[in-house]
Amino acid sequence: MRKKRSSSTCVLVIVVLIAFAMLLSATALAEAPNIRIQYPKKDQRIPTVDSTFIFGEVTPGSELEVNGQIVVVHKQGGFLAFVDVEPGEFVFVLKATRKGETSTLEWPVSIADRYRAVPRDSLAILNAYQHPNIDQELVSGDLVEVSFRGTPGGTASFTIEGVIESVRMTESGLLYENVWGSEVFGKGAVEDRTTIAGSYRGSIYIPDSAQVDKARVTFKLLVPADQIDSTSLSSDAQKLTDESTDSYLAEDTARGRITVVRHKYPQVVEMIDSVQTIRTGPRKGYLSIFQPRGIRFVCDGRYSNYVRLKLAPGQPAWVPDTSVVFLPSGTPVPHSYISSIRCTGMQTRTRIEVFLDEKLPFQVEEIPEKNQFVLRIFQATSDTDWIRYLGSRDLVERISWSQEQAGVYRLTIELNDHPQVWGWRGYYSGNVLTLDIKPGPERFRSYKDLRIMIDPGHSKDPGAIGPTGLTEAEANLMIADRLAALLRKKGATVFMTRTDDSDVKLYDRPRMTVEKECDIFISVHNNAVPDGVNPFVAHGASTYYYNAHSKSLAEFVQDRLLKRLGAKDHGLYYANFAVVRPSQYVAILVECAFMILPEQEAALRTEAFQAKCALAIANGLDDYLRSLDKH
Repeated sequence: MRKKRSSSTCVLVIVVLIAFAMLLSATALAEAPNIRIQYPKKDQRIPTVDSTFIFGEVTPGSELEVNGQIVVVHKQGGFLAFVDVEPGEFVFVLKATRKGETSTLEWPVSIADRYRAVPRDSLAILNAYQHPNIDQELVSGDLVEVSFRGTPGGTASFTIEGVIESVRMTESGLLYENVWGSEVFGKGAVEDRTTIAGSYRGSIYIPDSAQVDKARVTFKLLVPADQIDSTSLSSDAQKLTDESTDSYLAEDTARGRITVVRHKYPQVVEMIDSVQTIRTGPRKGYLSIFQPRGIRFVCDGRYSNYVRLKLAPGQPAWVPDTSVVFLPSGTPVPHSYISSIRCTGMQTRTRIEVFLDEKLPFQVEEIPEKNQFVLRIFQATSDTDWIRYLGSRDLVERISWSQEQAGVYRLTIELNDHPQVWGWRGYYSGNVLTLDIKPGPERFRSYKDLRIMIDPGHSKDPGAIGPTGLTEAEANLMIADRLAALLRKKGATVFMTRTDDSDVKLYDRPRMTVEKECDIFISVHNNAVPDGVNPFVAHGASTYYYNAHSKSLAEFVQDRLLKRLGAKDHGLYYANFAVVRPSQYVAILVECAFMILPEQEAALRTEAFQAKCALAIANGLDDYLRSLDKH
């Protein structure tokens, strides 16, 4: 009997334990869902947009609302929402519900308000929207442009002390803003961003007599008194009365000062960086890349930490002041006569040499549709009597020169009907300007002859991030590993800029490619969009190139990505990326998928999708190489 009672007791205990465990399990299952935000960060300042995205993850199986909008939750818990926002302090309110339990998360951010006009009944000149906001150094004849934002409907003027008094300004309504994300990837986030009331602009040419040091630019704005709500004005607001009208006056001084100099001698500067890019304006587009150390220019202006160089009459250029050294007064102005040119055929390239008296700035332009290269040399004058060809006619048909304008010597290099150029390099050997042009093979025979660099984008910098935390650096490496294996199997010699999460600097990646004498460079990435762009509309696969000889490979790879992945066409792009900018080889950058879309992030975690991406790129490379046989 004792044995039976003991057995019954054990059974009862087990039943109670099971019931308790089930109760605990049910309680756990009924816990309120967890919400985690990946982007934006809490209290992040977001540029001026009228709608933007928020993404992260929630307990799988939850229903989710963001600011009252129902949001689809991926089965793994990732979510992405695109909602309307308001300028100023804004709060995303997220409400997740699962099995009758609800969680609410408030997520504050700050939305910039660069497009709202100043109220018409106020009196203001906004300090944050004035130009010049940086010191400038100019010479006589330079154009000075000034602007500010303030109360609409007024009469504005500006004064530059010691230069000019009271120049009338126009309320143009124009406001120049950097909205590249909306312009490149889709519809602009703010419809009428260029017509904002209260935007005043003016300009003058610096007169010959001017010579000032750090002169102040003062703005004045007169607004009719009957337009102003006088109760909102400060006690020191200045009211002006004349025979025709009463007005209130606003006055302010720009942060940037203007210096006007009159140089007795030309200011000659010399490049001290090993390689430098010259630009069309301070921090603007590239006019010419890879200018070597030792090139000299005449400097005739300054804007903050940039100096203005005089390439030729009417042709300015800009470089950071840290990349040049000013030479002593009386240093001769750089110039050379060009009398002879030599073109030599070599085993892997054709070399064009231009003999100069000193190093001068130059620009190389590749024109595939004309089968030409154009080499411009600035501060040079033609005295050309000789052009010699040495075993170079396999690639070069003819070289001709012209004096494009005073101080600009133009060399036109016409190529034979060759299938592809695979790179070029402009550099100096002493004072000899050298252009090496590397032809691709006339026929594609074997991958064994190819040297290819695969670049998994990012490393220490994680790049984009998905809703559940997958980083772009991780996804890029998984695809790149598979691509490298495919190409090695075909017989190519393949290198990788990284094989783990080591920190590889951005500019080290092209350097490694040159050192390994690679023919082709492929950078593997996955994408996101800027704030304000709708990722449900702007997404898909995309491919990027910089130099003209790389465009064809980019086209073939983009076509294969679309076909094999079934992705939306996000576009083929010319893009100024550091890793595809070098000209010595064929270089492209590939964006396979969009990290911030939950279903695409989930796909990137799978070996099957990684293999698809790698195979699409490899197939595009196959197509590109086979195209050589059709020429």
